[in-house]
This record gives sequence, C-alpha cells and structure tokens, in this order.
Amino acid sequence: MAYPTLEKIFHADASSDRYAHHRELAISRLESESTFRTGIELDAGELFLAVPRELSLLNERVLRRERRVSKLWRSLPTAALGAYIRTLILDEVVYSNEIEGVHSTRRDIERALEEAKSTMPTTGGEGRHTPFFEFAKLYLGLTDGPEPPETLQDIRDIYDSVVMDALAEEDRLGDSLFRSGQVVVENGFGRVVHVGVSPESRIEEMLTQWLALSRSEEIPETYSALLCHFLFGYIHPFYDGNGRTGRYLLALHLSRPLSQPTVLSLSRVIAENKGAYYRAFDAAEKKLNCGEGTHFVMTMLDLVAEAQMELIADLEEKRQLLDELEARIDARSWIISKRALNVLFYAAQMEVFDAFRETRLADVASWLGVSKPTARKAFDELVAEGLLVKVSQRPPVFRMTDLGKTLLGLEAGK
Repeated sequence: MAYPTLEKIFHADASSDRYAHHRELAISRLESESTFRTGIELDAGELFLAVPRELSLLNERVLRRERRVSKLWRSLPTAALGAYIRTLILDEVVYSNEIEGVHSTRRDIERALEEAKSTMPTTGGEGRHTPFFEFAKLYLGLTDGPEPPETLQDIRDIYDSVVMDALAEEDRLGDSLFRSGQVVVENGFGRVVHVGVSPESRIEEMLTQWLALSRSEEIPETYSALLCHFLFGYIHPFYDGNGRTGRYLLALHLSRPLSQPTVLSLSRVIAENKGAYYRAFDAAEKKLNCGEGTHFVMTMLDLVAEAQMELIADLEEKRQLLDELEARIDARSWIISKRALNVLFYAAQMEVFDAFRETRLADVASWLGVSKPTARKAFDELVAEGLLVKVSQRPPVFRMTDLGKTLLGLEAGK
C-alpha cells in the first residue's frame, strides 16, 4: 500500500531518533483534522481511522461498483432474484462456517432455511431444529432489514443463534452474558496472536463502546462497520464462535450502506483470502501501529471490492443468459399451454440462478398465483414432453432435462 503503517515507517527509519519520529507521526495521524477518533482504548492506544487519499479512492470505487451491482440486481425478474439471494445466503453461511473449521454443506443450510421459512419462532429454547437453523435464520432475516443490536443482551442473543449447533460443551457460557475466563488465540505454529479482553466487566465496557461506535453518526457507516468488525474480534467476548458472530454482525452493519448481494458475497471472498484477513487483524493490534485501524479498513474494503467485481461479472453473465433464454422461448413454436410455457421459463431461471437448479411446485404455484393442483397440470405437461423430470416426490421438486436445456440453449448435463 502507498500509505504505510506506522510500524513499517519505524522499521525503515535507521536514525537514532526513530522513536521520537515514530511518536510524532503517530500523534500527527491521531490528531489530524480528517481523522475519525473513537475514544476506545486498546493496548496499543486509542482506536482511530486516518483518511489518506488511498482510503478515499478505495471507498469511492466501492460506492461506484455498488451502483453497478444495484442496476444489475434491479434488472432481474422476481423469480431469479429470489433464487439468487437464496444461493448467496447458502454460500455465506457455508463459507463463514468454513473459515472457522465448522463443516456444513449447501444442503444442510437449505434444510435450515426451509425450516426457518415455515416454522414460527419458538420461545424458551423449546423444540429441536435442523442443524444451523438459527444461524441460517439470521442471514435469511437480513433480507428484511433487521435492526443492529442495541444492548449487550442483543449481542448475546445473536451469538446464541450463531453457535447453537456447533459449540463444544466446555465453551458454553451458562448464565453470564460473556466469558468470565481468559482466552488466548494461537496460530497453527503455537504462536500467540491474540489475547482477548478480560475480565468480563471490561468486556461489557468495551462492547458498550462498540455499540456506540456502531450507531455513531459522526463517522461514515462503511467505516464504522469495518472498525466494529475489528473491535469485536479484538474484544473476543466469547470462548468460541467469535469469528462467525463477528462476520454476521459485519453483514448486518454493512447491509445499511451496501447492497444485500454485496454483503452476502463477502464471506466467500474472506475464505479465499484468509491470510490477508487475519494479517489485517494482527497489524491493527501491533503496538507500533498505536491503535490505527486505517489499514484494517483498507484491507476489508479491498475484500468488499473483490466481492463486488466477482458479483458484477456473475450477474452480467447471468443477465445475458437470461436475455438469450427469453429470445429462444419467444422465437420457438410450442405445443404446450401458455401456463406450462411460463413454468418452463421459471424452471430455466432456476437452472441459471438456483444453487441446486431445482424448481419447487409450491414456489411456482405461489409465483403464478394459482393452486397447487392447477400448477401441477402445467408440470405434468412439461414432464410428458420430456422437458422436466421430477427429482423429489414430497415435496414435489423438478429439474430441467438435457432436452429442455438443449432447446433453451443451456449446457446439457450442467
């Protein structure tokens, strides 16, 4: 990066006055008129964000790409949008789990999403749910624009939902809101990379500051969301599950300034760049960097930008394929009913946008605004013509056949 860390400048200074130079530069960055100060004290100093030109340009690129993402997103039909957002949610949960070594599959999360959609909220912890039910429900809820946590209890409630199905007995908290013991994080070589905040009273104090920073109107939302992501990891309020909880909270905070598809693409990019992600945390904690969070924010914005670029490329490719599908359907003479033709186009959208390329009879009936028996007649037509095949009896689920994909210009056997 063109904007060097305080640590890097210190090590590059061979003069006998390098400690004085380092202290003067750290104070200069902290007290600059353009700096956002948080008033939150870390071991290395007050957490702050300087705004060099590199950060301003990077943030501007992210905002410009958001306009492209939003334009592409609005151009998609409703059925495609629903399938694509569902696929993004599946991947977001799977990748967030993967980063922490928790195994889950798209099918695991799909079952959890299905239960989350059809089950009324339970109280008192009663009942037994599909694995990852609560975690998946949190991400599904992002589409409704939920409010970020406002109290310490809200943070604990979110944590409980995240880790419900993947927490060892010794890591459970019991009645206390946060951990009461010490926690030390080591890398794969046994080197200590982080020591969590303690005691519990200090955790609560810093999380109260975290809440205030997340709601502050004195700092741009994107910056505060990313600083809060670092700070949550720094506090490390739980024995286990901090990473997954922190990334959900990041998604929740970023869903205000950024679009849903961008937010739901971030964990995959983080998983693919875990080294850079963890180094950013490590650098922000270094004593010689004096509490500066600038490089952490810049690294995270780089990851957001990468997620946007890949998302834009995928949306443009899918939008073009969708246009070609519509043209092929319009150009061909069909011997099936108009309703069956609509179902075929819906199934083609699922082939392009759905994680499993499956079409559910119940979803189509709702989309068409007809009863399930009426929708079933259209499916029967398409099955009889060899365009769809039933892959599940209960509930009724269909996929396009190779013949159907060939007629519509989709890759056979995809």
